[in-house]
Amino acid sequence: MAENPFEEARREFKRALERHRESMREEMQRARDQMKAAMERARMEMDQARADFEEEMQRAREYMEAARNWKGSSDAARPTPPPPKRRRPRRKPPGGEPAPVKPRPKPTPLVDGAEAPIE
Repeated sequence: MAENPFEEARREFKRALERHRESMREEMQRARDQMKAAMERARMEMDQARADFEEEMQRAREYMEAARNWKGSSDAARPTPPPPKRRRPRRKPPGGEPAPVKPRPKPTPLVDGAEAPIE
């Protein structure tokens, strides 16, 4: 029986696919390695920033503790507020008696159940 005319093309195509697959694997591995290195750098930077922050906070704590423990301090870091004072009663306005006011007139009922005019 005659050889398949497409056999050579099929083999070449399979070799090309294998080369492409291998190059893609290598490229993905390179990308993974780069990403891993970038993540490691970021982790190291975060650890350094956290250590700097903790060091700064420790200095602040020591400073506040020293201020609180200072014996001659009249104004501590947080002085206690004075107790609330009772309010004084309201003063009377100056002068003697209040000004006289005319009393209001009392309304008279309308005659024969008439209704009041609307203005």
